[in-house]
Amino acid sequence: MKYKILLSLSSIAILTGCETLQTPQQRQQEAARRQAAQRQQEEQVYRVKGQVESVEMENARLMQEIQALRNEVRSMNSQVSQLNAKMNALDAKQQREMSNLIKEVESLLKKSVASSSRSSSGSTANRGPGREHVVETGHTLSAIAQAYGTTVKAIKSANNLKSDQIYVGQKLFIPE
Repeated sequence: MKYKILLSLSSIAILTGCETLQTPQQRQQEAARRQAAQRQQEEQVYRVKGQVESVEMENARLMQEIQALRNEVRSMNSQVSQLNAKMNALDAKQQREMSNLIKEVESLLKKSVASSSRSSSGSTANRGPGREHVVETGHTLSAIAQAYGTTVKAIKSANNLKSDQIYVGQKLFIPE
């Protein structure tokens, strides 16, 4: 009989739910636990919302920074293009000036060759056929050789030169 009563009490407890077995104090404690858990969840949601807002603000700041950097890069690219254009123009100008200088030196050498061939002295007779050339500013052995249609080696040999160094006013015999 004792077992039947326990069985029927447990059946009643199952049918009516767990609350019927709880005392009012236990119900209050359970309600307090639920409220505390709910408050904790609300606080977590609030913290997460704060973190999301913080991340969104940081993201917006970073996007502005990226845009500013992109604008800087565009500006720098434009400046680099302008500098490249200026450098190309300067290179072209330098090439033209060098070409003009070379033509001027060649012209001076030809004039010098023409005048020295008219006034060649008798000293060329003992060296064989050729001309005398007086070195002027800007003259080099290679330019002189080119102007006279000979080689640097031939000029050095005819004048007993040990190096390619010549000086203004120096008289050179230019073999033909």
